[in-house]
Amino acid sequence: MSVSDKIIDAFPDLNTTQVGAVGHTEGPVLIIAGPGSGKTLVLVVRALNVLLQELAEPREMLICTFTEKTAFELRDRISAAAKKINYPGDLSDLLVGTIHSICNDFLMTYRHLTPLGNNYEVLDELTQLLFLYDNFDEIIGIDVDGKYLNRWTTRWTSIEGTRSYFDKITEELVEPDELLKASDPFIQAIGAAYLAYENALWEKNCIDFAHQQKLCYRLLQNLRACEGIKRKIKYVMVDEYQDTNYIQEQLLLLLASPQNNICVVGDEDQSIYRFRGATVRNILEFSRNYPDCKIRKLTINYRSHEKIIRDYNKFMVSHDWSNPGSDFQFRYPKEITADPEGKFPEYPAVLSIWGESKNDEGNRVADLISFLKENRIIQDYSQVALFLHSVRMEHSGHYLQALQGKGIPAFCPRARGYFDNEEIRHMVACFAILLGYYGDRRGEVKGKDLSEMAGYVDECLVELGRNFGSPHLLSACIQEFEGEIRELQEGETLDRRLADYFYHFLAHEPFSSMVKNENRARNLAIFSQLLNIFQNYYHYTVVSYRNRDYLRLHFFNSFLRLLYIGGINEYEDPDQPFPKGYVQVMTIHQAKGLEFPVVVVDSLDKQLSSPKDVDRHLSPYYHREPFEPENRITGFDRMRLHYVAFSRAEKILVLTSTEQPKSYFNPIWQGLQQWPYVRQDLLKSLFFRLRSRMPLKKTFSFTSDLKVFETCPRQYQFFRDHDFTPSRSAEIFFGALVHQTIEDIHRWVLERGETELGESKIKEMFGFNFRHLVARGIRPIGETQRANAFSQVMDYFNQNQGEMERIVKTEVDVSVEKDSYILMGKIDLLLGVDDKLELLDFKSQPRPLKDDSRLDSYYKQLCIYAHILERRYGKRAERLLLYWTGEPRREDALMEFPYRPEIVDEAGLHFDHVVEQILNKNYDIKKVPERKVCKECDLRVYCGREGVIQLGEKEIGDR
Repeated sequence: MSVSDKIIDAFPDLNTTQVGAVGHTEGPVLIIAGPGSGKTLVLVVRALNVLLQELAEPREMLICTFTEKTAFELRDRISAAAKKINYPGDLSDLLVGTIHSICNDFLMTYRHLTPLGNNYEVLDELTQLLFLYDNFDEIIGIDVDGKYLNRWTTRWTSIEGTRSYFDKITEELVEPDELLKASDPFIQAIGAAYLAYENALWEKNCIDFAHQQKLCYRLLQNLRACEGIKRKIKYVMVDEYQDTNYIQEQLLLLLASPQNNICVVGDEDQSIYRFRGATVRNILEFSRNYPDCKIRKLTINYRSHEKIIRDYNKFMVSHDWSNPGSDFQFRYPKEITADPEGKFPEYPAVLSIWGESKNDEGNRVADLISFLKENRIIQDYSQVALFLHSVRMEHSGHYLQALQGKGIPAFCPRARGYFDNEEIRHMVACFAILLGYYGDRRGEVKGKDLSEMAGYVDECLVELGRNFGSPHLLSACIQEFEGEIRELQEGETLDRRLADYFYHFLAHEPFSSMVKNENRARNLAIFSQLLNIFQNYYHYTVVSYRNRDYLRLHFFNSFLRLLYIGGINEYEDPDQPFPKGYVQVMTIHQAKGLEFPVVVVDSLDKQLSSPKDVDRHLSPYYHREPFEPENRITGFDRMRLHYVAFSRAEKILVLTSTEQPKSYFNPIWQGLQQWPYVRQDLLKSLFFRLRSRMPLKKTFSFTSDLKVFETCPRQYQFFRDHDFTPSRSAEIFFGALVHQTIEDIHRWVLERGETELGESKIKEMFGFNFRHLVARGIRPIGETQRANAFSQVMDYFNQNQGEMERIVKTEVDVSVEKDSYILMGKIDLLLGVDDKLELLDFKSQPRPLKDDSRLDSYYKQLCIYAHILERRYGKRAERLLLYWTGEPRREDALMEFPYRPEIVDEAGLHFDHVVEQILNKNYDIKKVPERKVCKECDLRVYCGREGVIQLGEKEIGDR
């Protein structure tokens, strides 16, 4: 065990246990990290210690975290620490990410060894449900005796239920064929449905989060892929190991072998994601996989007041964690202690609030927060967090109302109150009028959910009519389009999608003013995303006479009803998740990994339970016997959940309830001083300084960020910053088809050489890519263009077969870290021979004239790429090449540039300037884009009404 002197000099405050964890660089190590014990610092410093001792290069180290935000924070902290110790290496190749993102990286590289095609879609929570809905008949099938799969009585409950089973089958690597042999008809039916679900995923070129991991696991069973992946990895470090599931454990064990230089960090007391498939046994049984592993326990809490630590320790040890007859207990023995050098003034650091009713409870909480602010104990309301079991309005409403009554702003974006926003209510009303969703045209409104939805739409219609009825321009616009749809004759089709209408509405008041407010713009952007999801999963590519009635009912009675009843969260800024000036209201699960000076914890009188049905049915098919007794699981989970809540508090912990808390809270609840009957004079003597959080470095792409901004800042603002979804994908079908097929040719050559690679195989690749681009909803090209695209691919292949043996790598990710941002790019092709490198980028157009303005930007981009490659490989690029596939002759298609290192600095300054404008949100249009850019842009009507551009009536209406 050794620690670099540079580490010791730069981080003199590391305690003895932390130094031991940092210095253990060989073999498996388990770090049990209690709350506030500095685990992130240990991860950062341990990674640098490995690099400083030259045990691995950055590209040979893999670091997994639980969330993307944590991954970005860890990346930035490693970068900052590296500068502090003057580490000279290039950290851009360091692989830091979530397990899902790392799996996705491997899948992208070895996609040709999976069932997936180019541009596969990763299903999220909503789109996975809609995928099941879209493929319901093939996957779930018809009901038998009123039940689907022998269990569920409605389509939507069966969709939601089967998803839980499908995810668990995938995460536990259950063999579906074994389920088909079960005696239980339900298990048999689930097994058959799962096989149908997988077939549908591959057919539609989709993948869910669980299958990302399963396909990556399968790649590691493939000798070719396994060798390519594992030869690059010497060290594996995993944060939040207590929140991993079975397949994640298996992936990490495989990635770490055979060296087994694996370091896992976590705390079994903070394992709270069982409902997402996580199992605490991975961290508790780590030594079963590695009997020789070293265990380090970080037990000094540098975060919290000693009274808070004392009380949550009492709470945790009051529970029975024993596991008689086993070598593995349900909790590692440990006691968290306060900073031995800390100073802890005397005041009521842990107190209670007991309200006579919900409203009284809310008022008392608001009174306490007001007291803290008025007496300058806190500097900002964002120093206070309220943790609830659920933040839906029925659980958080009395708090939000009480805070509002005191003039205290609250931030609760996950209260599922999206549809209550004025801009969304108005937009829903616009579509209700457009599609005629009123009166008897709503179909049969049966059931509580549909009645609530119809009532909501009625309210929206009244509000819109009162404020923006005739003769308002918005009203005229809606009625014109409504008439257009109503007057369609049999066989007629409009070349419009719902999203086309959305962008027309956006160009009129009140929306044209609303989009100038960032929060309202973000909420409207979410609406545009939902429209795109609807269009894709309900297959309404355009509006026609034939589909207009079905479209209306599907959009409101099915799609919007699902979203309205289930609720949607409002926008959360990933760069400012805790906006200043607002009390933070969140669930305990959201609070994981966070800390606040003042924490208020609700739900002490709620009966909590853990779901067990899925495990009960499927556990006989798992690869491990059950670990925790079923009758003890709920007790374990509620202790861990509230331990996480209590340990987020730095200075003051407040427990609140309207009824007698459950008895298991007695060790921490009983004897607490009750607000307002506490020593307020002691509290008034305190001052909690507001700490600024280190902003994350933003990542920008050459093509999807910088090029978009240079083309049109307004497009960047809407489609990249605010994240509006275009009506039709801005990606050009033709170029994507050519590019992807050429990439497939390169991958084939790298894997198999030119064996069996001819026109027939290339036509197969071409057709595969064509089908998947169509499936993504991109408007397909006609037969003439399709033939032209294939001709470009074959021209390239036929005229460059002699170059194929020089292929080093295809689709090479490159990045350069700047002081304030990270710039990412991708080199289409890297060629090499005799220790020389050439880099090549493809453009699926004819060769431009020499004075084309695009060439300077392309050249600067190539120079930056060459500079990055020189740092990575220690080799200077001999040639920088653009290949214009629109040219049939190779000599015309190739455009060569010299690599001039002095251009790198010039290019760097140019891109710095572009990024500076983006970071400063300078979206003013100083130069109007080319006419063809505006004509194809969804914002053309908005910009026209704003006076930015001038387009003819036909250009505005056509698309």
